[in-house]
Amino acid sequence: MRNYPISIFILAIGAFAIGMTEFVLMGILPDVAQDLNITISKAGQFVSVYALGVAIGGPIMTLLTLKVPRKKLIMMLILFSIVGNLGSGFSPNYGSLIVFRIIASLTHGTYMGACALLATKLVSKERSGRAVSFIFAGLLSSNVLGVPIGTFVGQQLSWRYSFGVITVLGIISLIGIIFFVPSNKDQSEFNVKKEILASIKPQTILTLFITFFGFGGMYLAFTYITPILTDITHFKASSVSWILLIFGVGSTIGSIVGGKLSDWKLMPWLIINIILLIVVMALFGVVTPYKGLVIPLTFIWGLIAYSLLPTIQSRLVLLASDAPNLASTLTNTAFNISISFAAFFGGVIIDVFSLSLIFFIGAIQSFVGLILALISYFMDRRKSAHVQVEGK
Repeated sequence: MRNYPISIFILAIGAFAIGMTEFVLMGILPDVAQDLNITISKAGQFVSVYALGVAIGGPIMTLLTLKVPRKKLIMMLILFSIVGNLGSGFSPNYGSLIVFRIIASLTHGTYMGACALLATKLVSKERSGRAVSFIFAGLLSSNVLGVPIGTFVGQQLSWRYSFGVITVLGIISLIGIIFFVPSNKDQSEFNVKKEILASIKPQTILTLFITFFGFGGMYLAFTYITPILTDITHFKASSVSWILLIFGVGSTIGSIVGGKLSDWKLMPWLIINIILLIVVMALFGVVTPYKGLVIPLTFIWGLIAYSLLPTIQSRLVLLASDAPNLASTLTNTAFNISISFAAFFGGVIIDVFSLSLIFFIGAIQSFVGLILALISYFMDRRKSAHVQVEGK
């Protein structure tokens, strides 16, 4: 990556900070709940409302800011993120933290899209794909490094300092963008009608539901991973950050492996991937009381879960290849709606049933995603057979 301009690294730092904003609460949820004197399930709504903000705000912000120059837009989005995280760190109660989480969430999806577009302008055409993937690696690495760091800081000092770390990263990114990212006056071409039509194809919609159910089952458990590890597995709170690091390493490797396997045979691998996720989730639910089994399975869980993301993304872009911009944004929407649902529904399961059932319910949710993936696969096969018959 030495041959890439420093602006690419600056944009990746911003992506890291934004990713950390979304996921850091999962490591400090009990601390936030205790400090604000609310239940764990109610604290889970801080995760839920952020995800909803990304899901709803992403497409809207993308459509409203199409004519804004990319550098100016990215600076504005980072500034929103700084305000949201700074306000979160100083929030005195539940209501104020909800408001600042919403403010921060509005930047997420649009920032990644704007950075991807700008990255292609900052390097030669043959290196544009790798430049974009490097920025997305910044987002993904927030799970590997950001969440464990934020959890460690929160446990050693206060959960409020976790948001302070993100704020500092945002300020560093903003300064870097101002001085090192060149202005680009080109505007993205965007045919609204064409994009919308590409996004409402039956197979496109089906893929979004696969995202919601298939990948969402994982987040049903991951949202409450800290109380699971401390209350059921009986790890010390100080050990959670290192276990999350293990999950993060697995997820990073999984995203790379998933990308390569989706190039092999996309739909067969998607189906196999969801099956593996269901098995791992169910197995995790069985072994949660056993520390020696939880640690290696945490790595495998991250590996299998995040290998699903690039596969689904590749599927959606392929389906809407003639107008992929809005469709790609909607993937992020489905992904974050599933996170929001996981935080809410998981809280209901905890309150009404038991924390120990989270993994099994998550496996059932992913099973619904498997059924939808099979339907989508057979729809492809049927269409292919129909085309062959017409061609004869």
